[in-house]
Amino acid sequence: MAKVMSVCILVLAIAIASPALTIVSGPTFTPAGTNAPLAGLLQLATDQACRVSVAVDDGYTNWQRDFFDFGTNHSVPLLGFRPARTNEITVTLTDRQRNWINTAQPLKFITSPLPTNFPNLTVLHSEPEQMEPGYTLFRVELHTTGYGYATIVNSGGEVVWYGSVPSSADLRFLGNGDLFMPGTNFFFEINLLGNQVNSWLAPTGLPINLHDGVPTDHGTILYMSDATETISNYPTSVTVSNAPRATASITYQKVVEISATNASLLHTWSPITGLDPRRISYLVAKNGAAWDSEHSNAIIEDPQDDSLIISMRHQNAIIKFSRATGQLKWILGPPENWGAQWQPYLLKPVGTPFMWEYGQHAPVFTSQGTLMIFDDGNFRASPFATSVQDTNNYSRAVEYQINEDTMEVSQVWDYGRTNVAERLYVDHEGNAEPEPQTGNVLIDFSAVKYINGVAPSSFGPSAYVVRLTEVTHDAIPQIVFDLEVSEFGNTNSTFKDCTAYRAHRIADLYVHPAQPVSDLALTYDGAIPTLEFSADPVRTYVIQTSTDLVDWQTIGTATEEDQGNGDFKFIDTQSADLPSRYYRVMTQ
Repeated sequence: MAKVMSVCILVLAIAIASPALTIVSGPTFTPAGTNAPLAGLLQLATDQACRVSVAVDDGYTNWQRDFFDFGTNHSVPLLGFRPARTNEITVTLTDRQRNWINTAQPLKFITSPLPTNFPNLTVLHSEPEQMEPGYTLFRVELHTTGYGYATIVNSGGEVVWYGSVPSSADLRFLGNGDLFMPGTNFFFEINLLGNQVNSWLAPTGLPINLHDGVPTDHGTILYMSDATETISNYPTSVTVSNAPRATASITYQKVVEISATNASLLHTWSPITGLDPRRISYLVAKNGAAWDSEHSNAIIEDPQDDSLIISMRHQNAIIKFSRATGQLKWILGPPENWGAQWQPYLLKPVGTPFMWEYGQHAPVFTSQGTLMIFDDGNFRASPFATSVQDTNNYSRAVEYQINEDTMEVSQVWDYGRTNVAERLYVDHEGNAEPEPQTGNVLIDFSAVKYINGVAPSSFGPSAYVVRLTEVTHDAIPQIVFDLEVSEFGNTNSTFKDCTAYRAHRIADLYVHPAQPVSDLALTYDGAIPTLEFSADPVRTYVIQTSTDLVDWQTIGTATEEDQGNGDFKFIDTQSADLPSRYYRVMTQ
């Protein structure tokens, strides 16, 4: 949606030469410290409003960042440094009249090597020109130490940011450039300088289940909270069909919504009330004294009809229910062992090929309205049918089309089942994420137990590795990126196990907010007016005119003078039609 910028000017504004730009203080660069070792803060002050550009030479590569907002006091986070490099940072300042100066001497920032217990990153394949632009964010969990690192890598698999965070679950990159994550009792927001900038305390009696926390676009946070219930006539075995039944405690997950403003409780739902609490799968197991019945691991909204969608791993099911009433709408998953009461809600498969999901994670809508999930594939059977052995199993990204009018589901696309060079099996965690520009799919094979039926290493199948794989969304997908994350190089332990709960592609380490155009100038070439201004080239700038500051008409789009420099121009060739008019810039 277009946003009105704050600058409107009258018919004529002529740029007047200004005194030379002077640096009043700085520049200084302060490393962020242990929470974000590859980041730091650039600070300086000038006597006139200017914008800042930085050029970095680390002895191996050169990169540049331009910041297009004008001011006299600058405090700029710098991100994207590599480990074990000596970085020389040159700062350029440009005023509104486009006069510029460089700092006399480059600043120096020496980054330390990655920690000795940092996992091995091995790029197996990379085609940057075919990949979704941006960086890959994930948190690698080192189970040998109970420690982990939030990590961002570029298209070449190089670490450009890492830090420790108070969460072992999902990390979300917010629109303001911060990281959002769940903890046991709090949700946290941490910036890429490693500083906590916000937190939300869970309501009393509703602790946070770490599997998911979802900041919505309407000012709330959705999450799941564990609860326990006593059930009579519950099966005492998932493998013996005639095992006795007994009264048992089961754990399930409530869905909770709190305010993102003050963490006040807004809503709770208990999906178990619309389901069969006695239904079991091969994944159901005792967790202490209680049976882990649902093991819900993800929640998303369906804005089309104000509903919620929950992934219930231990039910091999994804369910949808009404936000307003809690009424069940459909069940996506294998139909076995659902009683007559739930038959009307089971989605019926149509078309071929079609395979159900088992032990799934992380449903997400695609831009086409289909539902994509990571199908771990545990057992690939329901009690009491013969299950698939792990060595013969596979995990995949799968995309389903759901027709709610006919209550049918078809399989649109998958990757990992056929036409793959390596059959990967992951027995827990993972996600699959469709990408907006290329249509590629980034897949987090989060805890690879077997590759083509063989353990990843001589350490055995419990020594999980991570495979972050990006593939094209074709009938026969092609791999464009494949990164292996392992802990095999850790000489301090014999248990070489690491996992990555989810992975996300982020467009940039730096966010690009809609900033007001503050240096808009109008000059004349003969009788033809030309508008010039500085702005972020990531965005599009529409020029509008008005004769009364009430009714505005779009007359064109500004063009960048040189690609990437942020200097825009628009020549108003229609100005003769209206000898007196106002201009404004809209950003999209």
